[in-house]
Amino acid sequence: MLQKGIENDELFREFAPLLAPMGITIVDVGRTEHGRTSSVSIIIKTDDHEVTIDDCAKVYNLVYPRLELKTGDRDLQLEVSTPGLQRNLHDVYEFGLFVGRRVRLYDLTRSAWVSGIISRVDDSSVALDDTTVEDRTENLGTCVVPYEQIQKAKLDYRWEDVPDVQ
Repeated sequence: MLQKGIENDELFREFAPLLAPMGITIVDVGRTEHGRTSSVSIIIKTDDHEVTIDDCAKVYNLVYPRLELKTGDRDLQLEVSTPGLQRNLHDVYEFGLFVGRRVRLYDLTRSAWVSGIISRVDDSSVALDDTTVEDRTENLGTCVVPYEQIQKAKLDYRWEDVPDVQ
C-alpha cells in the first residue's frame, strides 16, 4: 500500500529547501544504519530537464558535508540517483511530482493494472487521462482512482510516447 508522509522525514525537511532553488526536487530519501556505517540514498528529479550526472554531483557535493557533520565519526555512504524509467511509487507525494507522466497502478476495485497519464492529484485521489485496463481491451478515457484503492504503482515509460526528434 502507498504511504503518506515523506514530507515529515527529517532529511527531506532539511535538504528539500536547499535543493529547490537549484530546480531540483527530492523524490525519495532513505537512511539505514549498519554498525558504524550510515548509508543515505537520495532520489532527485529536476523541473525542466532529465536528471544528469552533473545534477547528481551537485546534490552530492551540497549534501555530503552537511551529512558528515550530522553523523560525526560514523562512516558515511551517500548515493544520489534519478527516479529511473519505471520507478515504484512509494508515497502519495510522488504522484504530484510526476504529473504528465504515464503510470501503472494496481486498482483493488478492478483487480487489475490500470495505465494512464497523471493529469491531476489531490489529497485523496489521482486522475489519469488516456486510461486503459491492462489485459482487457477496455479504454476508460479519464479515470479518478482514490489512493486507498491503489495497492501498487510505478512509472510506466513507453518508447512510443516519446516524440520523434528530428
